[in-house]
Amino acid sequence: MNLRDELLTKLCTQTFDLLIIGGGIVGAGIARDAAMRGLSVALVEKGDVAGGASSKTSKLIHGGLRYLEHGQLRLVREGLRERRILRTIAPQYVWPLSLLLPIYRSGTRPRWKIAVGLALYDWFAASWNMPAPLSAGRAHRMTSAREALRLEAGLNPRGLVAAAAYSDCQMDDARLCLANVLQAMQFGAVCCNYVRVVAMRRARGRLCGAMVEDVRAGRQLDVQARVVVNATGPWSDAIRRLSDRTTSKRLAPTKGIHLVLPKLSSQALFFESPRDRRMIFLLPWGGSTLVGTTESAVAGDLDALRANDQEVAYLLEAVHHLLPESRMTEADVVGTFAGARPLLAFSGSSTQASREHQIEIDSFGLASVMGGKYTTYRAMAQQALDLVVQRAHLPAPPMGRRPERCLTDQISLLESAHPVVLNRWQDVTQRLDPSLMARLLAVYGTGAFRILEVLEFEPPLIQPLCPHHDAIQAELVYAMREELACTVSDLFFRRTKIAYSACQGLDALSVVADLLMRYGRHSPEEVEEQLDEYRRLLADSLAFRPAFASAV
Repeated sequence: MNLRDELLTKLCTQTFDLLIIGGGIVGAGIARDAAMRGLSVALVEKGDVAGGASSKTSKLIHGGLRYLEHGQLRLVREGLRERRILRTIAPQYVWPLSLLLPIYRSGTRPRWKIAVGLALYDWFAASWNMPAPLSAGRAHRMTSAREALRLEAGLNPRGLVAAAAYSDCQMDDARLCLANVLQAMQFGAVCCNYVRVVAMRRARGRLCGAMVEDVRAGRQLDVQARVVVNATGPWSDAIRRLSDRTTSKRLAPTKGIHLVLPKLSSQALFFESPRDRRMIFLLPWGGSTLVGTTESAVAGDLDALRANDQEVAYLLEAVHHLLPESRMTEADVVGTFAGARPLLAFSGSSTQASREHQIEIDSFGLASVMGGKYTTYRAMAQQALDLVVQRAHLPAPPMGRRPERCLTDQISLLESAHPVVLNRWQDVTQRLDPSLMARLLAVYGTGAFRILEVLEFEPPLIQPLCPHHDAIQAELVYAMREELACTVSDLFFRRTKIAYSACQGLDALSVVADLLMRYGRHSPEEVEEQLDEYRRLLADSLAFRPAFASAV
């Protein structure tokens, strides 16, 4: 029996303290917190872990410099506190990033306003600042136009009057979410992806679980739980209606897209769009550049969002204005992704809508966590669980198993390896390139030694999938065995970033097909369906380029 089968068996044979719906970052954070407190936890996700909005972010952990403009001071301070915590507990997934903010004469944010904003940003961060190389040991600094062009020679010099250099953090959003899920499982949580909630179970007027469907097998399961938590982000209203058909709408999701382009600059840049003065990020992302984001009303299915011609043109126009020598066209776009922000219902401009969150418990006992942003997920999870434990009067675990308080701000998401463990794998590591071993440790932590175990028994799996990226075959085997990966898309979009490499994974399809059949126990027919689905997702990401879509 493989890991997923074991988890599904536990899911329908146990009674849980908590059933969490949603395997995005908030649901993952709640599962980790609850399992650490000794509660019995089940988590179900209709797709892959982080397969929705939680893998379609700007890849930043930040206080939100632009939120200062709209007076969202509490949110900024909370974000800066969480930035410090995440940098401490997950340094492999959250790392410092220096950003350069060019200031143009034609811009709507003059030099003095940016200087005041950054000073306030630093003041809120207080001792949590993370000086970066650009800022010369200080949290931020203002530079001249000449200095800005020295730092980034490709900047448009016309009208450039100054720049600001400051620090925030970048992250691997999908793997940070997965790390929370995997650690929750280490503490006893039962976490299942590709399991969809179809109905709620009630007893004496209160929710007591849910009927769920194993999407991959097409069978229904009955999950029993004392409390049900809705952590589905933009999909929260749909889950709330399963509990109470009369409930009113709480969310107004907005759509944001990002472009993945070839490497364009030596610095991360934060700048104004020339069209509407919206602030846009241009960030290093592996060997590529990530540009975003847009913001527009969601039209249609939340599960089928994709970039359109106008949105791509808008971001390319902004890039051309900032870096005129880049000469990027639609043909240069490596890929795109689109996600929905779970904003609370608002009036007026979406750019001024609050990014704060709200926790609601309905008359049937469904606890819903709505709104918020990725950076503050840990605090959201803690607040939601504190409220649920207080309101639901959950029975305390046996003495000694339940900590006095939340510990998610203290326990690392990356276990360190003892030298004795390293010695155990000395024979294998001697055959590895040191840079490969360093990368495996950085990405997988102690999971790297499970990859070494795979290599010990099957040395040929050290081969790369194809020449366009550094992932080796053993990593995909590990992802299938230990990281809940079920499909080609799971492996190429979220467990690795192969989908955004030069070949977008197309040159590796024959290798991954063989691995899925050998180690994932998939039939040839299932594998072919997955390959078709992966090609469709690639085509959707470049739907504005009909020639590419027809070729795929």
